[in-house]
Amino acid sequence: MNSELEKAHDYFIETAGRLSKSMGLNEIAGQLYALLYLSPEPISLNEMVGKLKISKASASVNIRALEGWGAAKKIWVKGNRRDHYIADRDVWKIASNRLKVGLERRISEANGAVGQVEKMLKDSEKKFNDENKKLARTYMERIKTVRKMSERLEKLLKLLPTDLLE
Repeated sequence: MNSELEKAHDYFIETAGRLSKSMGLNEIAGQLYALLYLSPEPISLNEMVGKLKISKASASVNIRALEGWGAAKKIWVKGNRRDHYIADRDVWKIASNRLKVGLERRISEANGAVGQVEKMLKDSEKKFNDENKKLARTYMERIKTVRKMSERLEKLLKLLPTDLLE
C-alpha cells in the first residue's frame, strides 16, 4: 500500500476509534469497524489483530459486539478455515439503531433508579419529621416529572420506525 494511502487509512481508523469512545462505545470496536468498513475484502480476526496491534481476546470481544449491533458479520471464505468478517456499510442504519438502543437502555436505567428512590421514600416516610416529610414530597413531585418524561420518551421511541433515517 502506498504510504499516503496507509496514512489516510490509519488516520481514519484512529479517528473512528476516538469517535466511538466519545459516544460511550469501545474505542477498539470503532477501530475494528473502520478497518472492516474500508476493506474491499473480508478480514480474518488474526489479520485484524495484526493490523491494529491489539490482543486477540480484545478483537474477539469487540467483533462479537459489532456483530450484535449488526455492524459486522461473519462470512465464509472458500479455502480458508478461519472466520472472516465484513462490515455493514450502511453507517446511517447502524448509528440510528445504536442511538435507539442506547436511549432505550438509558430510559430503562432511569426508570429503575426512579422506582428505587420512590420505594426508598415510601418505605421511610413514617420515620420522617415534618420538615423531612415536606422535603420528601418535593422529591416525589420532581421524581413524578422525571417518570412522565421517561414514559413520553418510551412512547416516542416506540413510534419511531427503525428505518427512520435510512
